[in-house]
Amino acid sequence: MPLLGGATMAATGYFAGYFDRQAMDYRPALGQPRQDLVAIYFSGDMGLRLGPGCRTVAALRRQGLAVMAVDSPALFRLTRDRAFVDALVADTIRAALARSHAAKVALIGAAFGAGILDTGLGAVPADLRSRIASVVLVQPGTAVYFQANPGGLIHPGAPDSDPYRTVRLLNGLPVTCIAKSSQDQGLCAAGQLAGASHVQLDALRPRGPAYKVDIASIAANAALFPPEPMH
Repeated sequence: MPLLGGATMAATGYFAGYFDRQAMDYRPALGQPRQDLVAIYFSGDMGLRLGPGCRTVAALRRQGLAVMAVDSPALFRLTRDRAFVDALVADTIRAALARSHAAKVALIGAAFGAGILDTGLGAVPADLRSRIASVVLVQPGTAVYFQANPGGLIHPGAPDSDPYRTVRLLNGLPVTCIAKSSQDQGLCAAGQLAGASHVQLDALRPRGPAYKVDIASIAANAALFPPEPMH
């Protein structure tokens, strides 16, 4: 790798949280807290410092939710396996409920984090599954890898999990899938998610650049106002 490319990768990884040691951070609600609901946010592979991660966590907190923020690049700096992912999702739900004393949990995963959430959620035991108030998948990919990639390079080898198979296990849960556009052929367009609520960001875009779409608030509102369970 050229020196400049390596330096850029290192800088991106640092700011994305790739070298952070604190992979989970419990952040209290801002203003009047809700006692009935806690949120968990699984970041994309750009972490909680870059991209919509920090804004989504802030939007949830402003609406009265404590948030367990999961820094994906810190946890997935090395390649993990399916057992790790399954345990991570279940243990994080357990920890958030215990810390907040809430009755229910709202789950949000963005990009890489959406793949981790979707993969592990199907293995969550029934006692935790019954406490899930909402599931929000923000621009989930069509292949899931168990190693974060903040530099944007192509993952070598085959994917570690097939979301077209694991997403079927979300039946019975209130799921919202947020896609970039109505033409997006990503996971949100899959028949397995036909029963989910769908949000296309291009339909909400004001006149002007795409960055004006407030993805953070859209994701937070989807978590707070879930659809009917998916069937």
